[in-house]
Amino acid sequence: MLNILIKNGLVVDGTGNDAYNADIGILDDKIVEISENIHDSADKIIDASGLIVAPGFIDVHSHNDLVTFMSEKIRGLKLMQGVTTELVGQCGLGVVPCVHGKDRGWKSYIKGVVGDPDLKWSFHDVDEYMDKISSRGLKNNYGMLISQGAVRVNTVGFSSKIPDTGELQQMCDIVEDAMKKGAFGMSLGLQYVPGIFSREDELIALCRVVEKYDGIVMVHVRNHDNTMKNALREIIDIALRSGVRLQVSHMRSYASKELGCSAGSLIEIVEKAVKAGVNITFDEHLYLSGSTLMTQLLPPWITEKGKDRLIDMLKDEKCLDRVKSEIEDTSVSYAGWDNYSAVAGWDGILITSVKKPGNLKYIGKTVGEISRDLNVHPVDFIAELIIEENAGVGIVTLNIFSEEDTLELIKHPLQMVGSDSIPAGVPHPRLYGNYPLFIGKFIRDKKVLSLEQGIYKCTLFPAVTLGLKDRGKLAEGKTADITVFDFDEIEGYEDYNNSRKEPAGIKYVVLNGKVAVENGNLCKRDYGRVIRHCKCFI
Repeated sequence: MLNILIKNGLVVDGTGNDAYNADIGILDDKIVEISENIHDSADKIIDASGLIVAPGFIDVHSHNDLVTFMSEKIRGLKLMQGVTTELVGQCGLGVVPCVHGKDRGWKSYIKGVVGDPDLKWSFHDVDEYMDKISSRGLKNNYGMLISQGAVRVNTVGFSSKIPDTGELQQMCDIVEDAMKKGAFGMSLGLQYVPGIFSREDELIALCRVVEKYDGIVMVHVRNHDNTMKNALREIIDIALRSGVRLQVSHMRSYASKELGCSAGSLIEIVEKAVKAGVNITFDEHLYLSGSTLMTQLLPPWITEKGKDRLIDMLKDEKCLDRVKSEIEDTSVSYAGWDNYSAVAGWDGILITSVKKPGNLKYIGKTVGEISRDLNVHPVDFIAELIIEENAGVGIVTLNIFSEEDTLELIKHPLQMVGSDSIPAGVPHPRLYGNYPLFIGKFIRDKKVLSLEQGIYKCTLFPAVTLGLKDRGKLAEGKTADITVFDFDEIEGYEDYNNSRKEPAGIKYVVLNGKVAVENGNLCKRDYGRVIRHCKCFI
């Protein structure tokens, strides 16, 4: 007798091969049979007539590190868009290692990205993180990367210093310990403090540790503006010299012809790297607006001194005058800094995450409209807000990407889908609907790819990239992570005034052989698991 029988669905198995009609039998947590007509009895029968049956989506780029400590609704958001597995610890802004009382301001700095749950969290290492999130209960499966920013702060603080031999060895030891305990690799955030200070020799040494364990390095490159090609070449050179597998996170530049560069020019560099022997892939979220920390609006000379010095400098009128001058001069360029106020305009900088009650009135408003209401320069306003919030302010940068570039990148065989979800404040809508947006808008409506190709980019491709041998494909013997959706109804919303609008069309999600979403409703029980890199021990 089966536990679950999914009948009459159109199976898109994740491989990119043609869809076919079949039933799927599930026993315990495994798919035990796929055939045209299964007659076995089952505890639960799902009638998938008229629906697509696909592997559970695998989100390779998530900032949901602390979501398990948040509300029930937030915890279930990924399942509600069909995601059964996600990889956290991204952009060098992760929560491991970070010990309560010794965090050196790291928690305050990253809360605009990972959120700020009402608890005193503390994680010495991968094991402690995995144990604590498991004990809280997981709505979906979690894997993690060790974050180079957290490692560096743990070792040398927010300092711009070049680590000495002992400090670099300490950083390598932390990364090696993480790999041994099941991290899938390491993330770099070269546009954020402290990753912005890291030089090639430091990064190569750390990457070699990851390569030793067949891990992957996922990188937020130093720039996404018109200097992004140089930033891309930098990390490709590091991958070439270290031998590590490389994934470029959210690989897009800006729509501005003056301040961005084309998708085609980036693809050309990636393809050249492949010919040189670099194992490289890249991911995209599908929205035309981005999301980041408010401190990223400031030139790096004011952020590179660390959070405490940053706040002191923002109280200095001479420093603010220099910030204003450089922001207004689009010819000013720094490695590790994109001039977001020029790319998006002040009316395109939307405040999404603050903590202090007196500042909650700013959420959902742009820096432009607030500064006009207060009759102050935008730089004076953001300086005051960053000071009051101890640097932990989240923003959305509106309409900075080109749909033409997005379409070109989606079509490329090395591209896969990642949400870049940020669960802080009033979140970017990609936290709620990235995968339904991809399938509804780009696959069904725009027909950029076939349904089979699109599902491959959400399932088997990321599974193979991460080394998840038992997920990402519907086949007998695989773990039963399955998403069932209505192709005609599926929809994600790009609505920044109502960013919490849940997607449409996801009917059922089976997670580790249990029904976790039924008739579009989230089930109360937690069926998720922590997943460790299968080659963590050598």
